Amino acid sequence: MPKMRIITLSRLNRAVSRVQDELIRHGFWDDTLSDVDVYLVPLGTALGWQLNDGSGEIRIPLASLSRLGEVFRGCYTPLADVLRHEYGHAIADTHRGLFRARRFSSAFGATYQNDTEWEFDPECHVSEYAAKSACEDFAEVFMLFLRHRGRLPQKFDTPTIRDKWKFVRELGAVLREGRARW
Repeated sequence: MPKMRIITLSRLNRAVSRVQDELIRHGFWDDTLSDVDVYLVPLGTALGWQLNDGSGEIRIPLASLSRLGEVFRGCYTPLADVLRHEYGHAIADTHRGLFRARRFSSAFGATYQNDTEWEFDPECHVSEYAAKSACEDFAEVFMLFLRHRGRLPQKFDTPTIRDKWKFVRELGAVLREGRARW
């Protein structure tokens, strides 16, 4: 059985630096996102969370119930993936106009704030967690976009997921140009 990995401040800082470099490389980094703070907190139920209060603030627990569950399931979610996912939420939180647009709901099948849960379908979702809601679907696609350097892995190459991937790619171009609207 794998050991539970405690998140230390040095591990968090290394992962934040790595993910911020990826955000810069793909055009997502701007002055607004640079104001998003990432905090190490003592305990949580989730691997991480974003406050969704307009600040973009991200919190990563030193230890979490979700991490403990991973130990028993024999799996591990890399800290960089958690940060990629939460930065996706932070971009949506700090650039709300881009996510209220019809372009988002066209790609993801619902508005960002819609909390309808879908049945997982590998033709439409990159993970089971992505089926939880449109915002989680976006954050999971965003995480994979950064992890795979913008290249869609073959296993996700379906028409529906390609549309979502295209949204993320175009979002980076819009942010790189400093636009607040499509």
